[in-house]
Amino acid sequence: MFGDRDRAIGPTQRSSGRLTAVRLGGVIAFVVAVAGLAYWLVVGAKMSGSPVTSVELALPSGPSPASPAVPGGRAAELDKAAQGGDPALIERSASGPLPMVADDGRQAWQVYAKPFDRSDRRPRIAIVVTGLGLATAETQVAIDRLPAAVTLAFNPYARDLPDWLQKARGAQHESILAVPMEPVDYPREDPGPQTLLTALSPRQNLDRLEWTLGRAAGYVGLTNLMGSRFVAAPTELRPILEVIKGRGLLFLETRAANQSAVAALAQELALPQAVNDRDLDSNLSPAGIDQTLAELEPIARRKNAAIATGLAYPLTIDRIVAWAGSLEGKGLVLAPLSAVVATPGEAKEARP
Repeated sequence: MFGDRDRAIGPTQRSSGRLTAVRLGGVIAFVVAVAGLAYWLVVGAKMSGSPVTSVELALPSGPSPASPAVPGGRAAELDKAAQGGDPALIERSASGPLPMVADDGRQAWQVYAKPFDRSDRRPRIAIVVTGLGLATAETQVAIDRLPAAVTLAFNPYARDLPDWLQKARGAQHESILAVPMEPVDYPREDPGPQTLLTALSPRQNLDRLEWTLGRAAGYVGLTNLMGSRFVAAPTELRPILEVIKGRGLLFLETRAANQSAVAALAQELALPQAVNDRDLDSNLSPAGIDQTLAELEPIARRKNAAIATGLAYPLTIDRIVAWAGSLEGKGLVLAPLSAVVATPGEAKEARP
């Protein structure tokens, strides 16, 4: 087969042999001329001391080291998370709008605080309603029905968290976010995928903390979600509280552990911090909640401030509303959380 093909193309190759030779010679001459020109340019430039002309190819540009790499699809989400926040108090990051201390020293726990008359000498009682954002109806009722001085604590896993914080601000409430922390019976009790764990490295825990911090803007501080093991581990807890302090936030401890390390570290770091005195829902009945609210009154008179936390049960909200209306005649005042916390150097101002 190959012999037949060779015979068919043989005469054509022979008849064009001279033309092919001429063309080949021309190509060779052109290559030699180009090579000679290149040699003259390089060697001649070196001999004369003139710089050799070079051509640089531009490489694709990447994100600036000073700006976080944010996937295009998340840009709108991160912008929404920052809504309602003071731009001077926001560090934009791939995790979201992280709170920061402004160049002029302003801090989130003061800027976003509900206005309160610091000259009011009456003992202060702060009520913090927690677990908000997951149940739409209950969260809306808490925002609408609770007195404006009640502080609202939102779960970081809540959908549309920036919208909830906007609604809370619109109703004159100040807000905090809950940070999932490891309980002693973890993982049987699991606060979720962003839980701070004693088994993780400091960097891993700080990344998880940043996830919570970046979920929304405009809150005054944080509180622990569970955390009975984590708040009792000073080595793991210290870097977390250092970041909270450095970002201008306050911290509310819900007494998750008997041997908590929060108070000692907060004192050392001058972190604005408070501890709740009572859980309103430990006895979920009208008489039980009323009794717990009544117990706050002598505590406030003795310490000049008292704090209670509770969930947004309809019954709890009803009893808080009824009780709050009685404070005026008792010489007590309902205050936002920011009005009953203080750094050690500000203790006299915050707790007259």
